[in-house]
Amino acid sequence: MRHMILIARREYLSYVATIGFWVSLCMIPIFLILGLALPVLLDRASPTRNFTVIDPSGRFISVMETAISDDRKEQIGAVLDGLILIDGETDGLKAARQALADGRSEAEIAALLGPRGKTTMAAVRSDFRLVPAPAQTADGLRPFLIEDKKLDTPRGPETLSAAILIDSTEDQKVGIQYWSTNITEQRLKRLVRNAVRDQMRLEGFARAGIDFSLVQEITDLGPQITSLSPEKNNDEAEVTAQDRMPYMVAIMFAFVLWSVVFSVANMLLTSVIEEKSNKILDSLLCAAPLRSILIGKLFGVAAVSFTLLAGWAMAGLLTAWLASTVTHTNQDNLNGLLFAASNPGLFLPFFGYFVFGYLMFGSIFLALGSLCETLQEAQTLMTPMIFLMMVPMMALVFVMQDPQSPILMVLSWIPLFTPYIMMARLPTDPALSEIIGTTLVMVATTVLVLWAAGRVFRAGTMYGAGSDYFKKMLTGLLSKK
Repeated sequence: MRHMILIARREYLSYVATIGFWVSLCMIPIFLILGLALPVLLDRASPTRNFTVIDPSGRFISVMETAISDDRKEQIGAVLDGLILIDGETDGLKAARQALADGRSEAEIAALLGPRGKTTMAAVRSDFRLVPAPAQTADGLRPFLIEDKKLDTPRGPETLSAAILIDSTEDQKVGIQYWSTNITEQRLKRLVRNAVRDQMRLEGFARAGIDFSLVQEITDLGPQITSLSPEKNNDEAEVTAQDRMPYMVAIMFAFVLWSVVFSVANMLLTSVIEEKSNKILDSLLCAAPLRSILIGKLFGVAAVSFTLLAGWAMAGLLTAWLASTVTHTNQDNLNGLLFAASNPGLFLPFFGYFVFGYLMFGSIFLALGSLCETLQEAQTLMTPMIFLMMVPMMALVFVMQDPQSPILMVLSWIPLFTPYIMMARLPTDPALSEIIGTTLVMVATTVLVLWAAGRVFRAGTMYGAGSDYFKKMLTGLLSKK
């Protein structure tokens, strides 16, 4: 026992006592905040692109102005829908959504949102701006498009990103020339094409004597879907963001579980290889029993993983609190997240699945490391394990779509995948027999893997077995037959 504790302590301090470990841990909230803010910052950093329209017939200029205005309204609507998804349909968000539909000003919409109104409107940026044409021909516009010349605007000199030349014929056919150096831009093309198409249809209906407003009214018809849960009372049956929180937390727990197990298992692999190549492992074998070394290493790195989990939890809470404060998000969401994360029905299984998932993969990687002299040699043995570990990661995507999928139910019974798949499926209330059955299979497999890993670790450290150990073992078994 004493040897095991000393080796576990040495293994733990070899990681935790380094400055790099704590620096990387402290960087987590920074990276989380950057991950949340970077898409917004990149979007805000992109300038509003100026484009102009040359339309000798004059039929489509006003249509383009309306299209730009409608595009901004759609972006505001998308932001409001995102807030509704997070906060639920609060009175303020309902009123803001209705105000947008009624065509009220952005200032009025911001006022309905309360303290975060200004922040919300600032998050909506106009991607395109329609400007007067500096020339009436393609040749005249070319210097502006290749930035040899600048547009003279009230904001100062600016570049012209695109020019739209519309050619109308007497037989009602319309051709559009899209001039731009940005040949990958598609959004403005779609906006222009849809605006011209809608105007052509409007004129076509008018020529046929059909009231376009009636057509538009019929086109806009559609049902309003409300999600209801049969597990709640009729008066409170509507599904809210709080109801979805356990599912989100379970997916997050499964991802964290996978990330930690994968990270610390690699620590065990590299640690054994380095100690073996530097003859440190030989010294340990002279001072302690082999079993104490194996268990001590597993316990030491397990303590490192719990330190990582504590750091990640604090970083996640800090990031959630900052995001909630900056965006003025409903505080109930943060409380709901904390409540779901602290639910014993998720919290306790998380640690149980972590222990068995870590013991399985940790012992496997520890055994593989004992067979290798260099990291390059270990890569040949690690490749199948990495592909194997990617399976539950890819399966988590399908858990979000259909947690009760038959494929996921089958994967839940594979012990190497059980911790991650079952963790993500727990909020869907799988059958008790399935929970108990998969757990028993996982525990039995863990015991078997630990026993087998001990045999391989002994062969690699004491008898000099190499990376061809499994090949020789298989050859020996076949020769006996």
